[in-house]
Amino acid sequence: MTVPVLSANSYAQSQQQVTNKSAESKAQKDQPAAEVNTSESDKPETTVFPAVTVEAKASEEVTGYVAKRSSTATKTDTPILEIPQSVSVVTRRELDMRSVQNFTEALRYVPGVAVDQFGFQGQGFEYLMMRGFNAVNTANFRDGLSNSAVGFFSQFITETYGVERVDVLRGPSSVVFGRGDAGGIVNRVTKRPSATPIREIEFQYGNFDRKRIAADIGAVSKDGTIMFRLVTTALDSDTQTRYPNTGGDRAHNERFYIAPSITWRPTVDTTITLMGDVLNNRSGSSPFYIASPIGGFTNVLQSDPKFSKYNTNQSSFSYQLEHHFNDIFTVRQNFRFAQQVGRFQDLFQTFNPLDQPKLIERSAYATNERLNQTVLDTHAQAKFNTGPVNHTVLLGADWNQTNLSLKFFQGYNNGFTVPNIDLLNPVYGTPIPRPDILGQSAKQKIDQLGFYIQDQLRYDNWILTLSGRYDRINTNNADRLDSTLSTKSNDSAFTGRGGLTYLFSNGIAPYFSYAQSFLPQTGFSSTGTPFDPTRGSQFEAGIKYQPVNGKGLYTVAFFDLTKNNTLTRDPTNLNGFGFVQTGEIRSRGVELEARTELLRGLNAIGSFTYMDVDNLKDTEFKGKRPLQVPSIMTSGWLDYSFGALGIDWLRGFGLGGGVRYVGKTYNEEANITTTPSFTLFDASLRYEKGPVLFNINASNIFNNHYIASTNFGRPYLGLERTVIGTLTFRF
Repeated sequence: MTVPVLSANSYAQSQQQVTNKSAESKAQKDQPAAEVNTSESDKPETTVFPAVTVEAKASEEVTGYVAKRSSTATKTDTPILEIPQSVSVVTRRELDMRSVQNFTEALRYVPGVAVDQFGFQGQGFEYLMMRGFNAVNTANFRDGLSNSAVGFFSQFITETYGVERVDVLRGPSSVVFGRGDAGGIVNRVTKRPSATPIREIEFQYGNFDRKRIAADIGAVSKDGTIMFRLVTTALDSDTQTRYPNTGGDRAHNERFYIAPSITWRPTVDTTITLMGDVLNNRSGSSPFYIASPIGGFTNVLQSDPKFSKYNTNQSSFSYQLEHHFNDIFTVRQNFRFAQQVGRFQDLFQTFNPLDQPKLIERSAYATNERLNQTVLDTHAQAKFNTGPVNHTVLLGADWNQTNLSLKFFQGYNNGFTVPNIDLLNPVYGTPIPRPDILGQSAKQKIDQLGFYIQDQLRYDNWILTLSGRYDRINTNNADRLDSTLSTKSNDSAFTGRGGLTYLFSNGIAPYFSYAQSFLPQTGFSSTGTPFDPTRGSQFEAGIKYQPVNGKGLYTVAFFDLTKNNTLTRDPTNLNGFGFVQTGEIRSRGVELEARTELLRGLNAIGSFTYMDVDNLKDTEFKGKRPLQVPSIMTSGWLDYSFGALGIDWLRGFGLGGGVRYVGKTYNEEANITTTPSFTLFDASLRYEKGPVLFNINASNIFNNHYIASTNFGRPYLGLERTVIGTLTFRF
């Protein structure tokens, strides 16, 4: 989410045009056609090619693993150094060099973000925590618009091959983006047409019989006003989820993704981009292992390979419009409609009979879910001066509507009983019908309308960022089995953000900020009760450093963050998928990050996170740390291109390696027992010759068998070693 930033992000694109508007307009209107495209010099229409200047400038904004600008924090193209909040950017080059396959892999080397806390997730769920808060859905943003909605199992999935870069904004962010949660947001910037189109075909094979083919094809019209891109990939793979006593049968995954997009630039002032995508995901993976009677790990899965299914069909359509009236005013409108239809079914442990502790009773349940989300954001930007103060003012409104339809089935009218499973001799493959007793049928509709204003004021080396927002939320919860349980509610809230940054001439930028969040939450508790909105507030102080003419970005951030109405797993729900709202949680800590080119050809990423997270108001567990929240995380990655040595036979070779450490976590709310810390190592080797690139990437190269976390007595097995070879042809 490595096409340069400005071609990948329409916000950045438009901002750069505003900055150099007068010069660009004159150059593009007056220069001879031959200066634009010498091969078409006899065709005067080539003088309309508006993206040439943008592409040349954009190459300066991304260097290897380091991005210098982002629009995620402010919706305006702003240097990261000037943003009074923690921002990390995972570039496309980093995604490629680390051969990122699943979205959470992209965030493994980002501070403040814990991923894969439920271990291997072949279903496609994107589990992550930001600054100690669950952000599996609330942090999901795509192209600056919320993609955050959740049902019982349903949630929108990200295909990493379709991502240009990933922007991670930590801390409350709802002032500009509406549904940004207290811990922060993760903005996926999708691939879109470029004036210098990428054309590549990719073949991939890995362990667990992983097979994937992908293509990224772009085209540009002769006059440069129309650009097209098609991104597609298909996956067929077994997984690490293996059932004992079946001859080594493994759960199987299949995925298909296709995303066409087209950009039309009728004039140098106007850009219209249309994007669509379809993602079909079929997974038989279930991560639920049964604990031994004394609480230890067994390799016995409580599900069944013939029954467990996590199937989704997902699609979306979006458009982005932007128009520059003059050097001062710019307007933009972004729209997306996304939907997902899912059918899910699995088995869960109910209890162990006292007289037969090795025998596990199981139950089956299934859900039919439909999730729709419509998001529209319109804003105007003005850049002007009042005396010695420079202003970038943003005034806008956004509308976000989420519709969830859920049917939950458990039990059988014909009296069928799911077969028990013996821990010492598990038997799988017994036919199990889909449950047919409807236990819950509900619909939920959340309408959010927000108005926001922001001013980035610059005086000399001082930058003051002020933002304010007002939201109105209408929620309609319809219980289709018992109308007396249907509810309607209205909420409203003001949120604000203020930040001050000072830019020293040597590239050092200290800052201080205060930010708030307000977030309505989709879904229902395990008892069918809708969730109340959450509120968060944060103080943050830090220092950013970007060496003058250097290729690096270093940040240190101290934060104090509080959030109420947080969701936690319902301890009374044995399935482990129910949620309840607890009281207030505070997270305080420090984050360090370095992204830099240490030497010519040697890129480095380093991060360190310390968090002190406590329940503040929960009467039973006050002062205790929430589940799955490590106090310490640290990671480092080095990548070297041997071509920098100047030795002919080494040209094209590259080598990378990384290490990740995640501290211990508690297994229960009372903080009695812990899951030990673990350390994992990753590596990559590549060779590039002309249009051909070959990568071999390995995660957890020493195959450390670890438990990612333990919840409700159920251990979640960590990710085993994966080795993937990728052959890419670019033309």
